[in-house]
Amino acid sequence: MKWPPTNCWTAPKTIEGNRHYQVKAYGGKNDKRWVDLFPTKNKKDIKRISWLTLKSKWTSGWLRLPKD
Repeated sequence: MKWPPTNCWTAPKTIEGNRHYQVKAYGGKNDKRWVDLFPTKNKKDIKRISWLTLKSKWTSGWLRLPKD
């Protein structure tokens, strides 16, 4: 997956009631790259995820999810 990251991501599981996230900021070099994400429902709740975790466990873009 190429750097910089795409703008929208779907979490592998629900995190505090959210699965769809957008990129706020990103940085770092090589294996120390990181991405700050916020859920679409709450722009103030920012999570920092390592680039390695994001590209291996998360899905780029927003998946259509079944209703819980």
